[in-house]
Amino acid sequence: MRATAQQQVCVSCGNPLLPDGEFCLFCGDVLSSLTHPKENSSHLLHSVEATLVTKVRMEYAGFWLRVWAGAIDVTLEALAALLLTVIVDFLLKLTTPKFGLSPITVSYVTGIVFIFVLAIGAWLYSAFTESSEWRATVGKRIIGLEVLTASGGRLSFGQATVRHFMKFLSLFTATVGFMMAGWTKRRQALHDMPSDCIVVRVAEPSLSLFGK
Repeated sequence: MRATAQQQVCVSCGNPLLPDGEFCLFCGDVLSSLTHPKENSSHLLHSVEATLVTKVRMEYAGFWLRVWAGAIDVTLEALAALLLTVIVDFLLKLTTPKFGLSPITVSYVTGIVFIFVLAIGAWLYSAFTESSEWRATVGKRIIGLEVLTASGGRLSFGQATVRHFMKFLSLFTATVGFMMAGWTKRRQALHDMPSDCIVVRVAEPSLSLFGK
């Protein structure tokens, strides 16, 4: 009973910790350094060993790994949108003679369809995959990355949605928001922060191109 009343404190910044948290919400450190007053040495050793395993497993993903994963995802999204647009364009060309639409109008409509499909498709793709059991898009899964909450849990669809649309803020800051993943303590980009998400490495990349 006395053990449960003891408050855990982050040695890095000195702030109190959440009972089941894996990360300090104040300084961002993985909780590998905890103070457990009046605990016996064997229990402390067990806690440290367990946390070190977690730290290895939850290594933050660097900027360039995220760039490669993003490039794969953008390529897949563009190809999927292009394929659907080609199908729509083909159907329009079959039906437009009946409505008297000019080829220019068809091209205009096709362009709008491409933008719409790409925008909606990219949102649904990111939100569904990052809130799924994969916890990652196809690009991140290929590189060996996952998107998690600060406590190491799976994102909800709402959190993944917020993270996706906040990417526009990262883009409109002259891409500085994306580059923040290279120097912030938990390697968070600007769009990771509203939902307090982190991107971690969970497997070694299969290609040497994606090494550290």
